[in-house]
Amino acid sequence: MKHETLGRMFLQRIKESPNDIAIRHKNAGGTYVDVSWKQLGDRMERIASGLLTAIDDLPHHSKVAILGNTSNDWISCDFAALSISLQTVPVYATLLPSEVGYLHVDTGAVVAIVEDKAQLEKVREMRNGFTFFDKPYTADQVKLRHIVVMDPTGIDPADDWESLADLEKRGAEQLEATKPERDKRTQDLARDDIATYTYTSGTTGPPKGVIQTSGNMLAMLESVEECGVINAKMKDGGLFLFLPLAHSFGRLIELAGPYFNCPIVIAGIPTLKEDLIASQPGFFPSAPRVYEKFKARIESGVAGAPFIRKTLATWAINTGLKSVPYKLKNEPMPFMLQKQYNLADKLVFSKLRKGLGLERCSIMLSGSAPLSVEVHSFFLGMGFTLLEAYGLTETCPGLTSNLPGRMKLGTVGLAFPGVQIKIAEDGEILAKGGNITSGYLNREDATTEAFDDEGWFHTGDLGSMDSEGFVKITGRKKELMKTSGGKYIAPAKLEAYLKNLTIVQEAVTIADTRNFATALIAIDPEELAEWSKQTGNPADPNSAAVKAAVQAHVNETNQKLASYETIKYFEIVPPMTVEDGLLTASLKVKRKVVYARYADLIDGMYQRKKK
Repeated sequence: MKHETLGRMFLQRIKESPNDIAIRHKNAGGTYVDVSWKQLGDRMERIASGLLTAIDDLPHHSKVAILGNTSNDWISCDFAALSISLQTVPVYATLLPSEVGYLHVDTGAVVAIVEDKAQLEKVREMRNGFTFFDKPYTADQVKLRHIVVMDPTGIDPADDWESLADLEKRGAEQLEATKPERDKRTQDLARDDIATYTYTSGTTGPPKGVIQTSGNMLAMLESVEECGVINAKMKDGGLFLFLPLAHSFGRLIELAGPYFNCPIVIAGIPTLKEDLIASQPGFFPSAPRVYEKFKARIESGVAGAPFIRKTLATWAINTGLKSVPYKLKNEPMPFMLQKQYNLADKLVFSKLRKGLGLERCSIMLSGSAPLSVEVHSFFLGMGFTLLEAYGLTETCPGLTSNLPGRMKLGTVGLAFPGVQIKIAEDGEILAKGGNITSGYLNREDATTEAFDDEGWFHTGDLGSMDSEGFVKITGRKKELMKTSGGKYIAPAKLEAYLKNLTIVQEAVTIADTRNFATALIAIDPEELAEWSKQTGNPADPNSAAVKAAVQAHVNETNQKLASYETIKYFEIVPPMTVEDGLLTASLKVKRKVVYARYADLIDGMYQRKKK
């Protein structure tokens, strides 16, 4: 379906499907409840009216920052703002005050809608001035004029904020008075107008604000519809959304709700397991780490099961893996294998799918990081349609995807309809398409660097494309490490292998200008506790047993690598988190910060060789 703008798409969905479910979220008691499009539409009107009366003569296309975790309130505010030509700036709930400040200064946001007291304090702090990447910003550079708080629990009354409930109340009182202006702003919107600014991770410098128009977002949704990655079969279960809405992947799912008339099922990361079982979604998107944890949980359950159940489950999993080559080729299985698979599905896989809460999930989508072939095969064998996709914030967010009935393990699939892909002479993946940004806010230098004279967007990723058009990612161009012997190493490949060990939370490779590769390996406390139960070893990351398990995995990994890529030494380090400054809000490693934090440990590994 062709829409002109996101705002008008929302309003058309409300008009055409008033009684259908728009959002499924948990109430105060933790029970899932449904919000219809009519109910959401009425609330959007109140919020839009409240925003227009929050600031006198609020200019068209003013920026509204939204700080908080994924929620019904977040989506309602986002849709309301976009429907009246305001531009939204999604902000990760995990950002520090200085990071929040930088996004406000860079965009010139005049309204901030924050989740709770903790987010309000960040805004208050940055409003007085801050320093970011060694550059000071004064209070005068922060253009913020109004703050709205979704959940005001524990906040003392003050004149620098109002609650979302109060804004909605005022909006309801002014509905008739604001209607002409709301209607005018909705109709004045055009497909090429900027809708939102989504920021990159900022692993090496200040994050870049990616300009995303209604047209960019709608082009992505139109491509997804054409290739069937999201479809009508998912309507009963809905689209599961636990990803942050400051992440382009999460934002796509949010906007897919009104586009496909599928309920947006809101969930939380801490309650992911319970939310899946309670909601039974039809579509599940996630980063690979979640699939790795699902696999580890299943394998842990099998390992701890009584002998007969363990034997049956092991047989079923092996049978499932034997079925994968036939599924990939869309060929019928041999007669006996099909019989065995049907039995495995009845006795084991159906129960596992139900236990995960994914019994009616027709498609699972993996993106934002490489998905290992081992994990991918595991879920295909269980009867899931797990698709690996690829893209960037700048592509809103997709470029390629494996498709139902057309996939190759180890690749990120085929170009989405409307997207062109080519591989440059140096191996960089280049792209064109209506979903690709026109550039970065206030960063002409970065925009010029990202696009060549022929209009190709340079992704910064290295890869290859086979004769059928399947794309394979081999690493990041700027992250390629050159050893002192002149050999190039792609750290992403090594780190993906290392993270296949379930107790490994993060792995960071060191090789640039060095004569061999080493690694820092962070252990996942939750997985370590489970591993401890299975093996009887202490849940101590520095124990001899843990180091032996990691060493065995490193040895196995090295067998898959060229000699110059092999990891000679490793060191165990504490878990890496956003809070300790080693991960970005989108959970990407800040490589330079890690190197600086563990400089002595790294040097020690290279001194070890000299002794």
